[in-house]
Amino acid sequence: MKYEFGDERASRKKRNIIAAAIIVLVLAVVAGLGYSYGVENGLLPFGDKKAAEPKIEEKVVTQVTEPETVKPEEVKSETAKPVTEEVKQAEAYTIIIDKSDFSLTLKKGDTVEKVYDVAIGKNQGQKQKIGDLTTPTGEFEVDEILDASYWKHDFNDGKGEIEGAYGPWFISLKTGWDGIGIHGTHDPASIKTMVSEGCIRMNNSDVEELKNRVQVGAKVIIQE
Repeated sequence: MKYEFGDERASRKKRNIIAAAIIVLVLAVVAGLGYSYGVENGLLPFGDKKAAEPKIEEKVVTQVTEPETVKPEEVKSETAKPVTEEVKQAEAYTIIIDKSDFSLTLKKGDTVEKVYDVAIGKNQGQKQKIGDLTTPTGEFEVDEILDASYWKHDFNDGKGEIEGAYGPWFISLKTGWDGIGIHGTHDPASIKTMVSEGCIRMNNSDVEELKNRVQVGAKVIIQE
């Protein structure tokens, strides 16, 4: 009987060991699962750091580019205005008045087109003041061409106002002095003399011809 009791105790002990081993195994499995869960969800400070790091939502960053710099166009010289026939004609002709020989020379470029006889101011030299009866010298230009066919003038010679005193046209000159110009005359005999109040006189047919060639802006040179 002692032998049987001992066997029973041995059998019970063996069962207890097996049961304990099973419990330990189950606890180990449960613990392992719990550990894995904690690591994967970032609940434990151990394990794969990448797995433990909290997920960060990716943000879409739109690249902001500065507006394209617009380069200014290259500075260009002022756009040339259309060259009209009038401008071409004004630039083409030059009038040269020589007081010493009572002549008016019309040049087109470097070519002399015609030479006319003229009358000039009563007094010699450069014009100094209004009413000094001299024809100014220098380089000027035509600034107006006026219809003078109806103009009258009193030359203070006792004859009163003279109709047609300036002929058909008055080619006004920009000289700095008012009233200086090239014009016709009522007195053809006065041509090639010093008789005017400062203007340049021409025969009426000559001033008509000159008017048809020159334009406003034409260069006029008056020399002694």
